[in-house]
Amino acid sequence: MIDGPAPRFAASGARRIHWSDEGAGEPLVLLPGLGGGLRAFGTLPRRFARSGFRALTYDPAGIPPSSGLDDEFRFDDAARDVIAVLDAAGIERADLVGTSLGGKVAIAVAKLAPSRVRKLALLATSASITPRARRVHRYFAVIAECVPADRFGDAIAPFLFGASFLRDRPQVVDDILRATRPPESTRALMVAQTRALLDESPAFDPRSIEAPALCIAGAEDTLTPQDEVADTASRIAGARFLVVPRAGHSLLLENAAAFDAVVAFLSESTKQ
Repeated sequence: MIDGPAPRFAASGARRIHWSDEGAGEPLVLLPGLGGGLRAFGTLPRRFARSGFRALTYDPAGIPPSSGLDDEFRFDDAARDVIAVLDAAGIERADLVGTSLGGKVAIAVAKLAPSRVRKLALLATSASITPRARRVHRYFAVIAECVPADRFGDAIAPFLFGASFLRDRPQVVDDILRATRPPESTRALMVAQTRALLDESPAFDPRSIEAPALCIAGAEDTLTPQDEVADTASRIAGARFLVVPRAGHSLLLENAAAFDAVVAFLSESTKQ
């Protein structure tokens, strides 16, 4: 006996990309960060659905049950996987909501297929690789390769959340960390993704983007500081920049103001 609907897959070349959706209305795709898949968004798809959107999530190549990752992670390939999900869902044009590395993938989609992107919401996303960022990427590669699964959450917690959330919601943090035990496939994906980040791919250079964009930073984000998010916004013509107080890198979870800002931005009419 099968519980629930059968899994759905999009064909992206030789890869099969697992995807899901919830709700009806203006379509949007949630793009996960480093090592993340559709489960990383928790109840966010439902919240967007309740706000009048059709929210799509997916497991990138390397996250089961999607196909395994090739030897390397490439932003152009990741962008094609998102486009394949849109095709499978029968969607011609969608909003993209990317968090951290997912924001870079969103930029790559907007560059590769601008006609498929209506608006971009980029959260905790930096399009430049500073010396500080390179150190952070190397740190995460070391964690993915060396830290035991049962200690993984403890190693990344200071980067995932801001000081306010760590102080005010310790039980929620503990629950998340207990569930953060990435399997070998996810750890291999993280290593491949950090290598791609260190290459500073031109795929996520945002200067040619024409879609309306909102770049949001968490005021307490120590992983992607607000000045780097502001720099990214400055490279996109007409982009807006917003700092959300009392929020770190997981700002959609940490402060409802981030979610509200994304919904308000995506709900605005777009003049053609």
